[in-house]
Amino acid sequence: MSSLFSALTVAVGGLTAQSEALGNISDNLANSQTTGFKSIGTQFEDLVTVSNASSNNPGGVRATPSYQNDVQGNITSSATTTSLAISGQGFFPVETTVQNADGSTSFTGSQYYTRQGDFTLDKNGYLVNGSNYYLQGYTISATGVVDQSSTAPIQVSALLNNPVASTSATYDANLPASQTTNYQSSPSVKKIYDALGNTYDMSFTWTKTGTNAWSLSVDVANGVQTTGTTVSGGVTSTTITTTDKSMTIPFVFNSSSNTGTVQTIGGGPGSSGSGFTVIDNTQAAENKAQISFSLHFPGSQAQTMTVNFGDYNAATGLTQFGGTTAGTTVSVSDFTQNGLASGAFSNLSINDSGIVSINYNNGSTRQIAQIPLVQFYAQDQLQRVSGGAYQATLASGSPRIGQAGTNGAGTISSSSLESSNVDIATQFTNMVQAQQIYSANAKAITTINGMLTTIINTVQ
Repeated sequence: MSSLFSALTVAVGGLTAQSEALGNISDNLANSQTTGFKSIGTQFEDLVTVSNASSNNPGGVRATPSYQNDVQGNITSSATTTSLAISGQGFFPVETTVQNADGSTSFTGSQYYTRQGDFTLDKNGYLVNGSNYYLQGYTISATGVVDQSSTAPIQVSALLNNPVASTSATYDANLPASQTTNYQSSPSVKKIYDALGNTYDMSFTWTKTGTNAWSLSVDVANGVQTTGTTVSGGVTSTTITTTDKSMTIPFVFNSSSNTGTVQTIGGGPGSSGSGFTVIDNTQAAENKAQISFSLHFPGSQAQTMTVNFGDYNAATGLTQFGGTTAGTTVSVSDFTQNGLASGAFSNLSINDSGIVSINYNNGSTRQIAQIPLVQFYAQDQLQRVSGGAYQATLASGSPRIGQAGTNGAGTISSSSLESSNVDIATQFTNMVQAQQIYSANAKAITTINGMLTTIINTVQ
């Protein structure tokens, strides 16, 4: 009789184990479309009471979950630039908030980890995912140095970008060698900025003064000098000021080597006058043909402007070539300058190293944080919590935090999401097996019940 009752208990245990397996399967199927979800398998373990060479008492079975946190899900594209997916190992560090009595929120300080990367900006500028977990990262200072001593929730706070005064520019052009003396080009007008973000026209007009010799007239519109004395030509010392606001610089080209490139400017490096200074290439430790002058705009402080015309005696920057290819007019191929107007927040961008940058509508970019990745030696032993997040346990080991793409950590893909790693076909196969085994255990209970009934009937 004791053996029959033991067999009955084992069969009931079998039903319980398969019920748990079906529960895990149902959990997987229900989350087959959940971003970053990791499927749960079922591991069966036998239970032993007495087992030796002459006797084996039924022990039963126990079902335990088998987590698959290390199995990669498919990476899919997303229209949201702040959506993130990890290709490889690692988790995003995240944190939660609590609602205070006064209606404000504060961070709990509890550390969680997730692969659910559907992050968006909330009303306070924090990156938060669909389960209300706040993304953490290293802060980046104004000098671009990453502080890896601690992480903090990533927040966009600098919605405005200050204007930048133009202080340097490059000017690449070809002057037509075939033109006659006294030829004058049409003004080439370029935009520069003052410290307030206002734009001003800077025009370059070229006049051929002789064989392989040119002069450049630089004119800045609307420049106003509020202090100092204005002299002939609108030049006060090295400042372009009112009325004429222009200066003339002589250029001499190298004819002996037929390179058609700048040989000297304004009498050579180090010379000055008429409001300009030619930068000494020896002092500057570079072989650049450059001029430097000061500008003063309404309501703004004076700013020094340096224009680079390329390398001396090299076919870069400013050249003088002839022929049909070079043309008969001054041809400006490139002009770049470092000034910017004021800008407003446009969007965020995140690269595969986790660098979070603010993009402004003036073309400026500012790095504010770097998203690290967290690894565990036994990631399948992490404690699951609601919302696709995990907590570290003694069994999982301590978190190892570092930059994406280093020390075994995966890379980060923006505008992407990691799909659930649930394989529906496998889940249906497991479901059929669990159903059949459940039925077999139920049949065992029916059979044992019949045997017990027979024994009871024998004593009536």
